[in-house]
Amino acid sequence: MKGKRKKTAYVIAFALILMLTAIVIGAADGAAPGSEQDPIVTQSYVEQKMEQMKFYIDSLVAKVNEEIGKLTASTTKLGEDNTVQGNELARQNQEIINLKAQLEQKNQEIAKLQEDMKVFSGVKTKFEVVELKNNQVLIAGEGAEIIPRSGKYTAIFGANGGLSDVTSAKDLKNGEAVVMNHMLIASRGDGRGLKALQDKSFLIIKGTYTLK
Repeated sequence: MKGKRKKTAYVIAFALILMLTAIVIGAADGAAPGSEQDPIVTQSYVEQKMEQMKFYIDSLVAKVNEEIGKLTASTTKLGEDNTVQGNELARQNQEIINLKAQLEQKNQEIAKLQEDMKVFSGVKTKFEVVELKNNQVLIAGEGAEIIPRSGKYTAIFGANGGLSDVTSAKDLKNGEAVVMNHMLIASRGDGRGLKALQDKSFLIIKGTYTLK
């Protein structure tokens, strides 16, 4: 009887761990640096979040594997004991199946987090110089920062709006002339950007972009 109570306690404790994990993940879904509401991130923020994700993932997988090991050993012992009823053995087996399914789900979450880490690690943290030719278009990625240095440009609208001229505290309209040395920010990677109207138009940009 004591053995059954211990097994039940393991299962209840592990269920509480999973519930707390779900709450932690849910709480992390709010607006944060790097999100649509606040798309700009710093290198230190990315590194901090990557370390937190790694610690969380390692501890979660260790706990799940530990519980599976305990239940597997318990089920093996029950199978050797002829006095244990068949329904108890079936219950233990079902718990193992459920835990393995939860582990698989967590592995999928880990894979997604690893992809997110690759995206974060690929974010450029320094400005680079880009030269555009006449009629060439630069499409800014989400969170990109642009400063036109020379030449002539007009703004290009994306699916949800245009670039933000932070220096002038306004959003640029489609086809609007761009002022030199103003800080421009792309809050979304939806196709918004700049079009050069002459050769040798230079700008500096921090973040991802595409030239067309």
